[in-house]
Amino acid sequence: MLFKIAWRNIWRSKTRSIVVIASVAVGLFAGMFIMAFFWGLVNQEIESAVETQLAHIQIHDPAFPDDKDVNDTIPNSNSIITKLLKDSNVKAISCKAITMGMISSSSTASGVEIHGINPKDERAVSSISQNIIEGVYFTDTKKNEIVIGKKLAEKLAVKLHSKIVLTFQSKNGDLTAGSFRVAGIFRSRNSGFDQMIVFTKFNDLAQLLNTGKGIHEIAIILKDGQQVDSVAYKFKKQYAPLLVQTWKEISPEMGMLTGIFDQMMYIIIGIILLALMFGIINTMLMAVLERQREFGMLMAIGMNKPRVFFMVMLESVMLTCVGIPLGILLTVITVHFLAKHGIDLSSFSEGLAQFGFSNIVYPELHTDIFLPISLMTTVTAVLSAIYPAIKALQFKPAIAIQKI
Repeated sequence: MLFKIAWRNIWRSKTRSIVVIASVAVGLFAGMFIMAFFWGLVNQEIESAVETQLAHIQIHDPAFPDDKDVNDTIPNSNSIITKLLKDSNVKAISCKAITMGMISSSSTASGVEIHGINPKDERAVSSISQNIIEGVYFTDTKKNEIVIGKKLAEKLAVKLHSKIVLTFQSKNGDLTAGSFRVAGIFRSRNSGFDQMIVFTKFNDLAQLLNTGKGIHEIAIILKDGQQVDSVAYKFKKQYAPLLVQTWKEISPEMGMLTGIFDQMMYIIIGIILLALMFGIINTMLMAVLERQREFGMLMAIGMNKPRVFFMVMLESVMLTCVGIPLGILLTVITVHFLAKHGIDLSSFSEGLAQFGFSNIVYPELHTDIFLPISLMTTVTAVLSAIYPAIKALQFKPAIAIQKI
């Protein structure tokens, strides 16, 4: 009986009920859409970092990451590479010679990290070859070619085919310089990376470093990126005492992004639900005050206070339960559309590039949030109805019956 009465009471004022339902739906949509937007933004940032600079797993000599000394090469690297290529979890690997140095043009100079790579192997590990905006990603015949970022090219005031000089310390401790020609210019999502990292061919750099076939880094891309922790754990045991690190260990701030944004999103959801709570309280209180005579008559004919209280609570919960599916449906449709077409943030591209974020964001919706968000909204509705329900219990039947 109480369910029937509560349901009929809801639709006695259709406009008011529709406003409450719309408020719940829009509030739920706003919260979940913000979560989908930031999840898409963060996941794109992580994917970009893995594709351009981190890979899934990196292997180094334990002393190399601290000061990047050219003498700290990986021992028995050929044996390790052979084993890695046979591993069922490994999709591709790239071996690099790495050193810190100075890059100079006729205009200015800048500090850079120089990566000597095998272009064919690097294509399978990094997306830099796909980000070339001018020139090519190395040629097969020419020596001493270099690929640099757009930001660095602008800083050095160089263009395609310009000559630049790399200066660094060789294996023997001597200061060595080499002349290189710009073969290509790339632009990634991260302007900081574009300004700091340059690429040359492995043999060209190794010859100047005098390191021969010595390798400083083995970058690994897995077939399943979700298995990175378990595979890295296996490699740490298999290739001890070498330093085996996942992208989360190399860049812990990247690993923290997901957790931080998850916490932030639930805080934002809480703020939205708090605002929604005041809206429901206001609407339900208005409905209760308008029906003083009705509540007075119900109590006069024998309806006890717990039933009156429960009836008001039911009305609030029913309105919310109608709004929740509508909010979820609106979110699913919107995110599904934007996941295909993206959200263009080109007007903020410079600022986003400073932090490695793309100017096109593709929202991602995790279906496992539907249940907790729905429960949070339902709890909000229950809490919102408490005060109006208590107010209804304070009416005295003899006085309330006389209200118009």
